[in-house]
Amino acid sequence: MKAWAVKMITIAYHDGTPENEKQILWAERLTARLKHIRLVPLSAPHAEDADIALVWRPPAGRLRQLNQLRLIVSLGQGVDHLFSDPHLPDNVPVVRLVDPDMSHALSHWVILALLDHLRDGPAYRLAAAERRFDSLPQRQTAQMPVAVYGLGAIGRVIAHRLAALGFAVQGWSRRPRDLGRSIQTHHGEQGFQNIVSSCIAHICILPLTAHTTNLFSADVFAAMPAGSYFINAGRGHQVEEDALLNAVRTGHLAGAALDVFVEEPLPDTHPFWKETRIAIWPHVAAQTNPDTAADQVAQAISTVLAGGQPEHIVDKFRGY
Repeated sequence: MKAWAVKMITIAYHDGTPENEKQILWAERLTARLKHIRLVPLSAPHAEDADIALVWRPPAGRLRQLNQLRLIVSLGQGVDHLFSDPHLPDNVPVVRLVDPDMSHALSHWVILALLDHLRDGPAYRLAAAERRFDSLPQRQTAQMPVAVYGLGAIGRVIAHRLAALGFAVQGWSRRPRDLGRSIQTHHGEQGFQNIVSSCIAHICILPLTAHTTNLFSADVFAAMPAGSYFINAGRGHQVEEDALLNAVRTGHLAGAALDVFVEEPLPDTHPFWKETRIAIWPHVAAQTNPDTAADQVAQAISTVLAGGQPEHIVDKFRGY
């Protein structure tokens, strides 16, 4: 009896780093779920035979060179790094990761950043370094109004966890959302103005689109109540960085915690480094974990190879 050869599925991999540890992890996790696959570097010549691209910030134009490509999977929840490529293939579906572990991790980072500010963590660390056993008045945070911008998979988790901590959480999205009785939601332009002016802490978890680019401008920061705190785990391009720096330096904003920036890595000459009231994190609020994300990626690949449509396909017009 003739033995039929099993077609090997080729996955072109790129995560934007020079190391290959994560590629090895992804190969192990996906092989355990899909069997006949191989991961190859996106830069390799034989990547041009790839059926699938599993990528983060691939070089512009490279994906268009993969003529057999049937699916592009973003190695993160954000997809702006793909749509910034003017040569992105038009006829290949793009899937974003919706990993509960990322929502869990990012919610922890937001809570850490907010509570560190509210409980004067920077001041107490400085006092400890100078061996001063000083105390500061404790803020009243019960029912403090907190805004969450972006009510997708991650934003919803953050909003509910902050509400569980006793904050009066408000959420904003472009379209109406219902998050239950504990979360007051807003939408549209008027809703945005209402939430900006009524909350003392502002948390951005929005995707980067044409509508959210430079959303947080000088006028928006000025409309926030004096003493507000700004947290950004969305995208750097959503913030006018000079306006944010000026709002902090003038004292209108109490400070900021930032995990994303217009330019990454943040240049060592950037003025944010000299502002002690701005906490800088190197885009680590929620890192993709192959152990928890491999099921979704494997399911998306299997569905496409079977001729179906996978979950979490990105609307290229909306950008998310």
